[in-house]
Parts: sequence; structure tokens; C-alpha cells
Amino acid sequence: MVRGKSDRGDTSVVVVVLETNEVYIVVSLSTAGDTQVICVDPTTGALRHQGKQGEDLFDSEAAALKHITNGSRFLSKSTTYAKAVLGYAVLGSYALLLVATQLSATVPRLPGGGCIYTVAESQWVKIQLQNPQPQGSGELKNIKDLADLDIDGKYYFCETRDITRPFPSRMAIQEPDEEFVWNAWLSRPFKDIGLPGHCVILLQGFAECRNFGATGQQGGLVALIARRSRLHPGTRYLARGLNACSGTGNEVECEQIVWAPQKGGQVIPFNSYIWRRGTIPIWWGAEIKNAVSVEAEIYVADDPYNGTLQYYQRLGRRYGNKSSEVNATSKKKPGMVPIVCVNLLRYAEGKPETILVEHFKESLKYLKSTGKLGNTWIQLINYDWHATVKLKGQQQTVEGLWRHLKAPTMAIGFSEGNYYSVKQQLNECKGSIICNGDGGFCMDNIQNGVVRFNCADSLDRTNAASYFGALQVFVEQCSQLGISLDIDAMFGLSTSRNSEYNGRSARSLPPGWEERFDSVTGKSFYIDHNTRTTSWEHPCQEAPHKRWKRFDMTFEQFKSSTMLAPVNHLAEIFLLAGDIHATLYTGSKAMHSEILNIFKEETGKFSKFSAAQNVKITLQRRFHNYMNDSSRQKQFEMFLGLRLYKHLPSIPIFPLKVLSRPSGCMLKPVPCITPMADGGSSLLSFKKKDI
Repeated sequence: MVRGKSDRGDTSVVVVVLETNEVYIVVSLSTAGDTQVICVDPTTGALRHQGKQGEDLFDSEAAALKHITNGSRFLSKSTTYAKAVLGYAVLGSYALLLVATQLSATVPRLPGGGCIYTVAESQWVKIQLQNPQPQGSGELKNIKDLADLDIDGKYYFCETRDITRPFPSRMAIQEPDEEFVWNAWLSRPFKDIGLPGHCVILLQGFAECRNFGATGQQGGLVALIARRSRLHPGTRYLARGLNACSGTGNEVECEQIVWAPQKGGQVIPFNSYIWRRGTIPIWWGAEIKNAVSVEAEIYVADDPYNGTLQYYQRLGRRYGNKSSEVNATSKKKPGMVPIVCVNLLRYAEGKPETILVEHFKESLKYLKSTGKLGNTWIQLINYDWHATVKLKGQQQTVEGLWRHLKAPTMAIGFSEGNYYSVKQQLNECKGSIICNGDGGFCMDNIQNGVVRFNCADSLDRTNAASYFGALQVFVEQCSQLGISLDIDAMFGLSTSRNSEYNGRSARSLPPGWEERFDSVTGKSFYIDHNTRTTSWEHPCQEAPHKRWKRFDMTFEQFKSSTMLAPVNHLAEIFLLAGDIHATLYTGSKAMHSEILNIFKEETGKFSKFSAAQNVKITLQRRFHNYMNDSSRQKQFEMFLGLRLYKHLPSIPIFPLKVLSRPSGCMLKPVPCITPMADGGSSLLSFKKKDI
């Protein structure tokens, strides 16, 4: 469908190949009111755009396409319709343009606006160039492997908001954190022609949300956003531990955002919680001797702690709470930044992972001895997940984890704030202000520090433990938004554990109290007609000493006192995220995931099935890792533009940019060598010539 001038909606991309083999990329951004035409140089493959109205800048997509084809559809050899441009690269005799043909709005609207799209279907458009270059069979195979990289369902982006940093980011969309940008190399050609926004900023990982409110009642939304680091990209047995960039293998930053949409939309309260997962941050690896080996051989480098300090310093800078930003009048010195490492490895005598546990301990002793950690404070919690499950069962394993996590989670906290659609409402803000178009965010509290989970691969145990840690925070996040998950707080509703709940409206007011809406601040306030006083705080607000109360509960107490529908919604997205991370790292889905369904009544029915499934996945992983890890590693490196001298040796690192004439321009009847006064065709025009 071709869009007219008044049809501005989602971004539209049209790739047109003419009968003359001229190639044009027509882009109409959702954030702009015009359409740009980008021409592909037929010889060098370089992108061309001058921004001249009527030549490569038009009021609508329809006008642009009419100009390119002279209004005749018979002049087009092929047309590809897409939703977004993901990257472009010139690879010898032809160029590859990566586009998303189908998108899924997995987080439709963040507080303050912004939609996160996951790439549902993608396509590499092959563009033949008139520049044959000698390329070996190995290089041609590598190019084919690059085009076979699995993109769909594993990459996402946002066109209007920076999502490479914790929400809400104060940075502009075109100033992302490069650690989480996976198409930086592929997007460079668009930056070179002054159109950086025409190629999205692509992240690898997972982003989805769930609405956990009942129909017709005020509830909330929870989003899980998982950003995979590109500092140590690759597969299971080729990207473990630290590398020269002080990045660890399978490193993921996870963010859990909860918000309560309001009917008027003027004020949206929200909060967010951040944690990390990754392999142990020392120099180590594992080697598979053969495809049927039971255990891979773990080895540790001679200088295992080189880069460990830089890794923790980076975390300290990212997760340190800048107190001056929260309260400009505060004169307190910045406090310590806690980084709590939850190590889930086996550490019993004779276990292969024990060597990693010992080196993990020694690495922290080494870091303290350097005296260079500054305000960063590191705590290590060793919790042998598999051994505890085997000895005590799943329920007591979860209870034990909660006991370990209680103190650090409460100390680190989570970020809280409100989005105001009108900037004047921010005048009453006493915290950090982040402007956002006509409105802005008022941050009442900012998370200080981070919990980091790890097992050997940052996979199955890590996903399970991080879920149960995030679950405790989720209940507290809801409570702070006025959404009670307590069953005994649900007046007038069924107390069945599987029923949905009423959200904020469940917090009934005591007799004599009334809730009103303040039109200036956009906040609710409460009137006590008994004493003729008003308050901004809900009279049923939990006392501070009652916060985080579920950390002290047994599993059965948690289950019997908590509305389980939202709990299972959260488990659902953790299961999906776990499969995505496992597939990217190992080529197979996550194992031992049945524990995430522990709150469902039918959990026990699938225990035998889950055990058989785990065995099947183990065998699949070992085979895929042994046979395919090296080729998948090469795919990731080429996608990121790494080690091109090895994978694509004929490709220049800094290609010479020269203008060339369009293909076959001398074979067409040419009315005039010089430009026509009436704007007609000329020899150097990329437009179809008139006969």
C-alpha cells in the first residue's frame, strides 16, 4: 500500500529495483512529515542522498514512487515493502539491505509514549553491483552464512525513545549506549549520508509486556526488557568469561517496568527494577572433547583477573545512584554502590564447577587489594542451586534464595516516579526531572546498585533464580503503585487464588474518607471528613515496616496469600525470555524451566515430561555446540562488523567513496548531455530517461 501525504502512521520502507537495475530505498518515517529517497550507487554500492526537494525529498511516498518510475509500474523489476530498515553493507560484487517486513508491537506503549517493536519477519534484499570483485569460495560462503543469521523474534527496537539504558533514559534516541547496539556497523552507511534515523537502533534479546488487570477494572502492566551485551558476543563454548573488552559471555541487562495507566492519561505512576545476568567475570573457558562428552573441560587462564576490575567499574558507573540528580539540595556525598553477585554454581568437592567458585572468591579478594573500586562495594553469595533442589526440593530452594536476597534487594531498591503529560505539573517535583516532549518524568527514587546472577552459562539456573528474585520486587512494585496483590485485601472479590483482581480500586477507603483529583498536579488526594484534614497518602498505605513482608514467608504462605494470576503472567514472560536467551547462546531452548510454573496447580503433572525434555535438550545442545558453534560465532561477528579481515578479506575497512554513473545510462536514448531548463532528464540523472 502506497501512502499519501495525509496517511502518516507507521514507518514505511519501499525498495524499488527498476528494469535498468537502478535501486532506490524509499523511507517514510513515522516521526517525520516527508519521504526520503536513497539511491544505491550501481558501481560502488554507496548510498546517495542530497536532500533536494523534488529529487530525493518528497511530501509523500506516493510522490516519491511516481518520480522514480515516471508514473509507470512497468518500469519496476521488483518492489519490496517493509516496516523498518535494520542495516546495509556492501560485500564485494553485491550489497545486502536488511529490512523488517513484519513487526510485533510487544510493548505497545511505555509511560510517556514509545512503542517497542520486535522483528517478527526480516529479509535480506540482495543488490547486484556492476563491480565484479574476485572473492574466494570461503568468503562467498561467509556472506551466505551472514544472510542466514536468525533475526526473527530475537531483535527489537524503539523509534522514539532510548531503550539502551534503564527507563526512563534522559539521553536522545541517537545517543545510545553502544554496549547494547547490535547493528552499529550495519547502520553506518545511513549515518554517513546524514540520515541516522532511517536505520533503527537494533537490540538483541527480549521485550514483552502483560496486562495483569481484570476486565473493566483498574490494573497495571508489567514489561520485561532484556538487553544482551555485544561486548563479548557469541556462542556457548566460544564466548565465556571475560574478553579483552572486559565484557563477559552471555551478559544480559534485565529491566522489569510496572506502571498503572490512568483514564485521563495526565499522570502515569511507574517504577522499574534492574538486574544483570552473565558468566563469571574472570578469564575462563570450556572445551568439548567430542560430541558425546558428558562434561566439558573447564580451564582458567594464567592471568584470570585481567579486566575484572574494569568490568565492575563499568557496573558501578551505570548503577550508581547520583544523589545530586534525585535531590538538588542534598549535600550528602555519594554513597556506596552495592553489586551483589549471586553465584549458583555447584561447589561440592569433586564437582567441575568448583574451580570457578574458588577463582570467583579469589577475584574479589584481588579487587579489594587494588584499592581501585572507589564507591563500588561487591558482595558474593554462593548458592548451589542444583544441590539444594536435589536435597531440599524446589519449594525450600526458593525459600532459601529469598532469605539470601532479602537484605541486598531491600538495600538496592528500585526506581520510582511519575510521568506528567504537562510540563507545568513538574514544578512540584522534588526529585530528578527528565523532560519528554511536552511532558516529563519526575523521579522520586532511583535504584542504587544491582544484583547479578550467574551459573556456568548464565542460562537455566540463572533464569529461574532471577525470576524468583524479581517476583518479590514485582509484588512490592505493585504495592507502591496502589495495586495490592494480597488476597485478603480484595474486598468484594473471589478469594480464589486463580481469580483476577481489582487492582488499585481494591484499596477501599475507611468510613468517612473521600478520594478527589487535583487538576493542577494531576494527583489523587484524600479527605478525612472525620477530622476535616487532607492527605496525599492513601489512608491504607502500608507502613514501612510491613514492606517486603513476603521475603519472610514460606512458599505455601506466599502462595496462599497472593493473587496468582499476575504471578503467573510474570512467569510466562520469564519463560519466553529464557528460551530466547538460551537459543541465542546454545541453539536450543532453556532447561529446568518447570520450576517457573511452581505456582500453578497442575505443576506436578508435567514433572516426568520436564525431566525427559531436559534430557532431550541436553543432547541437542551438546550436538549443536560441537557442530555449529563456530559457524554461529562467525555469523555474530560478521553481523557486528568484527574480524572482517578474516571473514570477508576483500571488503575494505574504509571504502573509497566515488561517484559513478548509473548502469546503462549510455545505452538509453539521451535527449541532451546538459540539464534541461525545464527540469528534464540529463546524462547524470539517476531518473529513468525519457525517450
